[in-house]
Amino acid sequence: MANYGVLTLMIVGSLCVFVHARYSHVACQVVENKWCTVQRLRITARTDVRGLVFPDDRYEKIRIGQFYDFVNTDSTIVIFSGELFYRMRRVRYLQMNGVRMVGLDVPDTVLELDVANNWLSRVYIDPEKSYALRKLIMRNNLLTTITSFKYLNMLEELDLSENMLHTVNFDVFSFMPYIRTIDLARNRIFSATAGNGVISLGYLEEANLAENQLTKLDVGVWLFPSLSMLNLTGNPIKRLNLSSQQSFPRLKSVLL
Repeated sequence: MANYGVLTLMIVGSLCVFVHARYSHVACQVVENKWCTVQRLRITARTDVRGLVFPDDRYEKIRIGQFYDFVNTDSTIVIFSGELFYRMRRVRYLQMNGVRMVGLDVPDTVLELDVANNWLSRVYIDPEKSYALRKLIMRNNLLTTITSFKYLNMLEELDLSENMLHTVNFDVFSFMPYIRTIDLARNRIFSATAGNGVISLGYLEEANLAENQLTKLDVGVWLFPSLSMLNLTGNPIKRLNLSSQQSFPRLKSVLL
């Protein structure tokens, strides 16, 4: 009987250790101007998020990645999944620069999302969700299509510079009635069209298509009443007609 009791205690003790090992608390390594910079984080598969506990609800702003020279905050998040975001669901401003990300489930309650300098080629946007996103920075990634971006209909600022886009149909932006700036510079765009209908973007102020492969810009059905700056530098433009005052009444600067 004594031996049986010892065995029972040993099993219970092992279970306690296992339960403690299930949880991994993610801490802020640096807190500055209400931004929580998360310490070294390694997520290489969707299942890696199980047991992660993020900082408490004080932080609406979280940075993951290398932001400071004086402390090692380097992280890896290969897949940013909806399950991972659920563990930080109170966050409204999220930056994940240079974390080797290849896949992203766009979070629906974040207001500003910065995922620049990654390896993103797969972006999932759920057509059944309503997205609050106002500012999206995806500079320096590997995107080849942005068709699903039309569901981000609250966007005001969009930076897709330095990706691998070849064609862009501006019809996708017609689903973003509040868009003010669009940056498509330094892609491989050889065709920028407006689809079959009229593209009217009432708030668009700046459009950057610099350093692409455009030989012409078909703007016959574009109505951009607020557009003041159009950057086309570094393109082999052979034909450009922007004479319509009805389409571009405020256009003051065209960079060629």
